Amino acid sequence: MVIGNAVAFVVSAAILVLLPPVAPVPTAGGPRWIALRDRPYLLLTALDGIMAIQFKVLTVAIPLWIVGATAAPHWLISATMLTGTVIVVAFQVRASRNVDSPAAGAHAYRRAGVAFLIACSLISLSAGIPAWAAAALLITAVVIHTVGELWHSAAGFEVSFALAPQHATGQYLGVFGLGAGLAEAFGPGLLIALCIAWGRPGWYVAGAMFALTGLAAPPAVRWAQRHQHALQTQFAPTEKASTA
Repeated sequence: MVIGNAVAFVVSAAILVLLPPVAPVPTAGGPRWIALRDRPYLLLTALDGIMAIQFKVLTVAIPLWIVGATAAPHWLISATMLTGTVIVVAFQVRASRNVDSPAAGAHAYRRAGVAFLIACSLISLSAGIPAWAAAALLITAVVIHTVGELWHSAAGFEVSFALAPQHATGQYLGVFGLGAGLAEAFGPGLLIALCIAWGRPGWYVAGAMFALTGLAAPPAVRWAQRHQHALQTQFAPTEKASTA
């Protein structure tokens, strides 16, 4: 696996070298760290960070839940991870095809939140039932959860790029990545406290958290679009003057 991972990095680097170069965009006037002043974009960063906790459901919460709370065989841990991986590899591009605008990204966030809520509810029901039934519920939940993951990833890619001004794309995407970084740091502990230590009710709380985050995404995206339009209007005269 380590050698295969190294080969994959080499192949990725070779593909990136073949991509055409992109000419830099002239720097616009105004504050230097504009991404940290863009409150709508920071809100989207926070919402995406909360939603990104879902990545730890398959890798942290479900394995501990299978071992400690269900009668399902322990090899099901590998089966759930393999199932999620195969779905992502096979369908990520297809799931992202229609997420081609901020509005479409917002709707994808909302669908993802609903999918995570359903998956978390099914996972909670897998405790205290026969092994075969628990396994069936868990695999079903993983499939639904992974579909939500496809929508969440597509939404994050679209919204983060589309709402970042061209002259500060790197700065904005760096800020957007903070949300996923915080989810990586705090997500495992939160899910363990909710879903493992608390048990069944914690799964419903986690699912509700994802669903509410998804519902909050569309108004946040609309606010960010209005803010982006205002910035474009503000800097347009300056850019025209520089060109003249």
